[in-house]
Amino acid sequence: MATTKESRMSSYFSELKKFIDNGNNAKVVKCANKILSEAPEDLKAWQCKVVALIQMDQFSEVLGIISKSKIVEDLAFEKAYCEYRLNKVMEAYKTISKAKEVSPRIQELHAQVLYRLERYEECYDIYREMIRTNSDDFDQERLTNMAAVAVNRYIEGSNKDTTVNIDDSSYEVLYNGACHLLATGNHEEALKRLKEAEELCRTYLIQEDGATEEEVADEVAIIRVQQGHCLQLMGQEQEALAIYNSVLKSKPEDPALLAIINNNLVTINRGGNVFDSRKKMKTALAPGLEHKLTSYQRASITFNHCLLAFSTNQDELCRTEVAKLANDYPKFRQKASIIQSALLGREGKLEAASATLQKCAQENQNEALGINLMAIQILLAGGDKRGACEILKSLDEKNRYRQGIVSALVSLYLSLEDRDGASTILREAVDWHKKNKTSGVHLSELWRHAADFHLRGGDAPTAAASLQELHKLKPKDVMTLAQLITAYAQYDVEAAQKLSKQLPPASSVVHNVDGDVLEASLGHRYMKKLQQGKGDLSPASPSSPTAKVTPGAELKKKTKKKKKRKIRLPKNYNPDVPPDPERWLPRWQRKTFRKKRDRRGKDVMKGTQGVSSDAADKYDITKTAGSSKPSQAASPKPENVGLRRNFQKKKGGGKKKKGGW
Repeated sequence: MATTKESRMSSYFSELKKFIDNGNNAKVVKCANKILSEAPEDLKAWQCKVVALIQMDQFSEVLGIISKSKIVEDLAFEKAYCEYRLNKVMEAYKTISKAKEVSPRIQELHAQVLYRLERYEECYDIYREMIRTNSDDFDQERLTNMAAVAVNRYIEGSNKDTTVNIDDSSYEVLYNGACHLLATGNHEEALKRLKEAEELCRTYLIQEDGATEEEVADEVAIIRVQQGHCLQLMGQEQEALAIYNSVLKSKPEDPALLAIINNNLVTINRGGNVFDSRKKMKTALAPGLEHKLTSYQRASITFNHCLLAFSTNQDELCRTEVAKLANDYPKFRQKASIIQSALLGREGKLEAASATLQKCAQENQNEALGINLMAIQILLAGGDKRGACEILKSLDEKNRYRQGIVSALVSLYLSLEDRDGASTILREAVDWHKKNKTSGVHLSELWRHAADFHLRGGDAPTAAASLQELHKLKPKDVMTLAQLITAYAQYDVEAAQKLSKQLPPASSVVHNVDGDVLEASLGHRYMKKLQQGKGDLSPASPSSPTAKVTPGAELKKKTKKKKKRKIRLPKNYNPDVPPDPERWLPRWQRKTFRKKRDRRGKDVMKGTQGVSSDAADKYDITKTAGSSKPSQAASPKPENVGLRRNFQKKKGGGKKKKGGW
């Protein structure tokens, strides 16, 4: 009996091997069932059956079979793989974490699951360890996957070393290496590598696999789209647009690739061609892409959708997408807050918009300066200068005492007529830079601006203190020395005279200039006026030590009397009657202007037919003597006195009459 069972099992396994070699998965399943009916716990039979079902893409059935079997732990790899293929990534991670087996295939699947979970640090460590300890035919694939993980690590902001060794062993390695260069900002080198990857891919597919043109175009589509993205980042949008359109003409079937192309086309369109942008954005947001795109890619598409809705004034849609962006993608909450504040600002809710940005700045300290400047811009748009000053003063010291921030604060305080506040912020900025020993360039500029401000405000001692520090920093700067002498001259004449000895002679500053010739070129009147001025230190003035003054000489100022222009009044001017308020308007624009009557119809017959005009006038009540109205005395209209001569023609013709001034 036992011999009969053993012979049957042997024949079953022989058939099973034959079906496996032929790739007949359906018969593999039937033969495995025969073996399992004889030996329900035979691990090899279970594995053959499960793998055959996996080859037939029946993943759900495999999970049901494994869950009912008694050797679930021994089939952990197959179960995790089916869960991975059904996009149950977290369940796959839990299953593979409990697996007893530690083999290369378990590690490979574990790395793939971690990549889908976007846990790139752990994934990178597994691939690095596998490359170090294993050496087989799959080393090239591991290098390719490791390069892809390194790119995403860098995008996620990892501080660890993500160096990728780029070689031309395969076009996949070249492509991933180019993506890493693109992520690091080396666009030109990335574009060069992408072109090499495309050429290598075409050569390999045509010569090695004998692929058709359609198959080659489908394979290189992703490389060409990455080239377009690289050109777009380099500012060559027209070249990128041509690549995107050429790829779309080949009608790729990958929905993820179509989503990326349409998203990039929307960014090129910007505010133009709104209808086309909406259509492309709808394709980019097609369902089912959550398992084909990374969270960063999906967040970027959603963010662009928010911007498109905002630019097309779809406020309600924009508000919904912003809430989705903030909830689903925490790393994009800052951008969501900025769009939300822009919406509030457009609605006139400036205080709420500013509060939203300030809260966002507190949550993102690394970018707090830029966000606070946005809030300040919104407040200034509403005229709240005091609130803008408070935000600038609330910045940390490193940002508060930057030259641009100090300049903005001084300008705002001066617009509020608060010179004390402007002086205080300048003094604090100078003290902070001296204390922290910042670069001499920044400090010298700040000292110079502070000195100019205090000199204009009349605070000469404070200005002199700033200029003194600046003079120590740049002792050979003549302009600084001159400003320092000017400041001392206002309150310490002795110090000013002492410093004036350090000034270089005029001949070293101005060359080939004759003072006498220069004075003569100004003219006699200017020199005479200069001599009469107060505190004149010119060589010709009495207070100059070189001037020669004759005793008893006295300068007399001649005053030239201005002739009063005689007021000309109109001939018919009546002081008792107020002048016409429209006298400065042209006649045809005045209310009293009447058009000339058309005299061509003067003799037109009136009345009934056959009656003469005299007879008609006899019965016209408006032309009787008793119907005339008393005339009213009208104020005389003054003549239009212009600033130029007017030449008018007589009504009856003849010579021109010259008008008066």
